[in-house]
Amino acid sequence: MDIDKIHNDGESIKKMLDDAGYYKTPEDYNPDLEDNNITFSNAYPIKAFEKFLGYYDSDNRIAYNPSISMHTDFSFCLTACRYRKIGSKDTVVLDGVSNEKYDKKARFALNYFKREYNINGFFDFYIKRYRNYGNAKGLSESSAVAASASRALIANVFGSDASEDNVFVSRYARLVSGSGTRAAQNGISIWLSYPKMELKDCAAFNLGKNNTKLYYGIFPKYSDIPTDNAHKIAVNSLFYEKWVNEKYINIKKLILNNFDVNDMLKIAENDMLRLNSVLFSGGLVIQTPESIRLLHEILKFKAKNDGLYFTADTGPSIMILSFDHFLIKEFTENVDDSYLNGSYNFNGYKQKMNDFTKEANEYFIKIN
Repeated sequence: MDIDKIHNDGESIKKMLDDAGYYKTPEDYNPDLEDNNITFSNAYPIKAFEKFLGYYDSDNRIAYNPSISMHTDFSFCLTACRYRKIGSKDTVVLDGVSNEKYDKKARFALNYFKREYNINGFFDFYIKRYRNYGNAKGLSESSAVAASASRALIANVFGSDASEDNVFVSRYARLVSGSGTRAAQNGISIWLSYPKMELKDCAAFNLGKNNTKLYYGIFPKYSDIPTDNAHKIAVNSLFYEKWVNEKYINIKKLILNNFDVNDMLKIAENDMLRLNSVLFSGGLVIQTPESIRLLHEILKFKAKNDGLYFTADTGPSIMILSFDHFLIKEFTENVDDSYLNGSYNFNGYKQKMNDFTKEANEYFIKIN
């Protein structure tokens, strides 16, 4: 892989974003810690237009290419974070459970963060997901968890001004989940990431609000394929370099066209098919018989109806989008698959926050 070429393409995209007014120079803040301080936060997941798989630098969570996404409201995540001067270890509880998988990701992100700011002491995280569906794969729940946990941590360590700086929050959300970088922003955002870049710039930048004239929804499907496996398999694919190079071409065109949503919808659809091909070449099939059957139905419908788009990330849950809600209505009424409408209401978490706050405080008292 020609890393120097990719780096130069990344630098070119950074300059184009700066010239167009999307790039913001990342700020830094000074820690101001208070023993037993508890902070709260929320986040919603994203769905990618221009996707990413594979880390150039896994230690710093730098991807090979920038990626672009929009916010969705299929679920949300609430986080409580407590700082303790004295203790034996950091703790993480997700949906009432603590296990090695969560602890490993938390240790990686927190150790990185603490080293950077020379922080002593320990953090307790109490995290809860609220879904509008049953168990499914490919709805980017991890992005909401990463963004919510990062914002709660930033609020605890640096205060409210830092926690409202989405670029700053996104720099640390990426340490938990690459997609969480973009979930730290609102609306449509780009995660600026490319080989040999300056670490401070490896963050998400806002590209504008979600287009509320765009209707969307998802068919939740389940699989047990770990996303971490997909990252490793993708990078080893014979087609990976070509896939990455196409992304740089796409993103440059999008910047020149002010991120036209019609262009992004076409990219989202094509990139989903390419992503599946890249993984398939490495022996990984992320679709299931159910999702493949559904994709066939979508393609048959599209052959007779213009204006319907589909996409998916590293899972079998298929999202459909259109500016014509009648197209979505017609298609969903003629398939038997469970379907969930999306909306642009990102305030639903407020109904749960009081109960969550009480629940988290009781938990912290119990483990004190």
